[in-house]
Amino acid sequence: MSKKTASLIVNSGNDYLIGLKANQPTLYQLAVSLQKYAPISCATSFDDTHSRLVKRECKVFAVPENLSTNWLGLKTIIVVYRSGYRHGKPWDERQFYISSLIQPAELFLADIQGHWGIENRLHWVRDVTFTEDFPTRRGGQSPVNWAILHNFFITLARILRFRTIPQAQRALSNQLQQVFSLLSNQPPGYCT
Repeated sequence: MSKKTASLIVNSGNDYLIGLKANQPTLYQLAVSLQKYAPISCATSFDDTHSRLVKRECKVFAVPENLSTNWLGLKTIIVVYRSGYRHGKPWDERQFYISSLIQPAELFLADIQGHWGIENRLHWVRDVTFTEDFPTRRGGQSPVNWAILHNFFITLARILRFRTIPQAQRALSNQLQQVFSLLSNQPPGYCT
């Protein structure tokens, strides 16, 4: 996300929470240097799902007021340390975020996990299951049309409570009549 987008967000009366990468070297270096100071808030969470144990530690640092940045409304820098075991192998990573909010680390941690939930439930499925990062159908409106169909199928699979999208693909492939019958059975309270 760009500085211009952050300005538009703040000028519209909203706040931002943006992942910080090394392509913003000055701000990234500030984030690294702030870690030697005491954070204004800390939180830790543990997650034991999907055959892995994950520890998340969140620290919130106030951006010094005398610091001149081009990021409108920048108030905090957040660092999240993730570590754990995946299939018995240890791993760890660190991610920085910037925000126009001042709030407790618990809330930032929940917001960040919520974002990854969206990323994992939709974008990852589209990228991996439907290979949208490497589309075979190009030209004109083809990529947009296929993205609409993929989103429709993901929604249908979740409404029908399939455990995975590939499971739904296997169950519904070559079952066009079944899909049409599902579409014609409108849920209660549906308005036409």
